[in-house]
Amino acid sequence: MARDNMELFSSILKPLLLAIVSFLPSQEATRTPILLQKWSKIWQSEENIDFNENFFVDSTSDENKQEQRKVFINFITSWIAHFPSRAINRFSLTVSNPQTCGETIERCVAFTIQRGVKELILDFPDPKWEDNDFDGKHALFQLPTHVYQLGLSLESLKLYSCGFDAQDFLNFGALKDLSLGWIEVKIKTLKKLLSICRTIESLNLKKCWNLANFDLGDEPLGLTRLVVNKCDSEYFIFNAPNLKYFKYSGVVFTSDINVRAIEEVDIDFSQESEFNERGNELCQILHDFSAANILTVCSYLLQVVPSGDEPVKMQSALNVKHLTLKTKMHSYELCGFEFMLNSCPLLEKLILDISPQLIFEDYTLPYQVDLKKFWQTRRVFPECLKNSLKVVEVIGLRATNEELMTCCFLMQGKVLEQINIKLWNEDDGKEEFRRGSAQLLVKAQKGSKNLQISID
Repeated sequence: MARDNMELFSSILKPLLLAIVSFLPSQEATRTPILLQKWSKIWQSEENIDFNENFFVDSTSDENKQEQRKVFINFITSWIAHFPSRAINRFSLTVSNPQTCGETIERCVAFTIQRGVKELILDFPDPKWEDNDFDGKHALFQLPTHVYQLGLSLESLKLYSCGFDAQDFLNFGALKDLSLGWIEVKIKTLKKLLSICRTIESLNLKKCWNLANFDLGDEPLGLTRLVVNKCDSEYFIFNAPNLKYFKYSGVVFTSDINVRAIEEVDIDFSQESEFNERGNELCQILHDFSAANILTVCSYLLQVVPSGDEPVKMQSALNVKHLTLKTKMHSYELCGFEFMLNSCPLLEKLILDISPQLIFEDYTLPYQVDLKKFWQTRRVFPECLKNSLKVVEVIGLRATNEELMTCCFLMQGKVLEQINIKLWNEDDGKEEFRRGSAQLLVKAQKGSKNLQISID
C-alpha cells in the first residue's frame, strides 16, 4: 500500500503538486523535504516563503530548545543555498533572540534582495514580553542597511522589534503597506515616514510605544487604511481624506480628524479597566466616523456611551448599514444596545457577536429603567426596525434571558427577513437546553410575515 501511495504521488503533475503544497500550513510544508524529495523541489518553486521558529521549537527544556533552534537555523541555511535563482513574492522570517543569529538574518535579507521580493516580514519580538509592559523594551535587531536596496520592488514591509532608519525610506518608491510593532515609534518619525514615502496607503501599528499623542498634523495623508493596536494612544490628530478603513484597540481617545471617505470602522476599548461616565467622548468618536457604512463596537462602549448628555441616541444619526456588537448580552449593556439601534436609522444588518467581556461592577444606570423588563418597556421603537433592518445574526447564543428577550424584541422588525442563530459551541452538557430554548423563538410573535429563523 505504501509503495502504491508513493507511485501515486510520483505520477501527479507538477502544477497539481504545487497547488497542493500551496494549501499546506507552513508547519506542514516545512516537513515536506523529509517526506519526499520531489515535494521538496516543488515547494522550492513556491513564491511565498515562511520561516517560523515556532514550527521547529516547541520543547519546554532549554537544552532541547537550543537543539531545535539549531536545526531551524541549519534548515534555513540549507534551504536558501539550494533555492533556484528566480523571483519570489513574499518572504517571512520569525525568530527570537535575533542577536544570536545575525549572520543568518543577513543571509536571508541578501536572499530576498537577489530575488526582488515584494513583501518582506521580519518578526523578532521576545515571546516573554507582555502586551502592556513597554518599560525597558527596545528593538532587538536593526534592519540591515542593504534592505533599502529593494527600492522599487518592495511593496509591503512588516517589522516587529526591528529598528530602521526613516530617512532611507526614500528608496522605497513602490511601498504601499507598512506594519510596525514592538518598537518605539516617535510621532516625528512617523510623520517623516509618511512625508518622504507618500506611496504608503496602509499603516498598521501594533504595540508601539511613545504614541500617546498621535498628532500627524493638518497636511493631507494618502492613507486608505489605518490600524492602531494597543499603542496607548490618547489623542488623534490627522487629515486622511481618502481613509476607508480604521481599526483601533486601546483606551478611549479624543480626536480632531478628517475622514470624510471612511467606509469601515472597528473600535475596541477593552483596555479600559474602570467604568467612567465618558459617554460624551464616545459620542464624539462615533460622530467623527459617522459616515462609515460598517461599524464594529465593543462591550465597553455599550456600557458607557449612554452616560453622556444624550443617553438614548446620537444627536446626529450615523450612516451605518452594517453593525456588529461585541457583547456578553449582559443587562448592563442593554441601554447601550438601545442607543446604537436608535442611532442607526439606516441599519440593514445587525450582528451580535456574543463572547466573554468585562462587565463593570460599578456600572451606573443612565436613566430609570427595570433591566429585567427592559425590552418590554421600551417606549421608542427604533427607526431601523420600522424601515430597514433585514438581517440579524447571533453568534454564540447561550440562551440567557437577556439574549432571548433581545431576539424577541428584534423579531418585531417590520421588514426583517432573516434571523440566523449560531449556538455557543461548548461541551458543557447544555447544548440541548440552548437548542430547545432557541427553538421557542420560531413560535414567538413576529413583526414581518417574511421572517425566516435558522438555528445552527
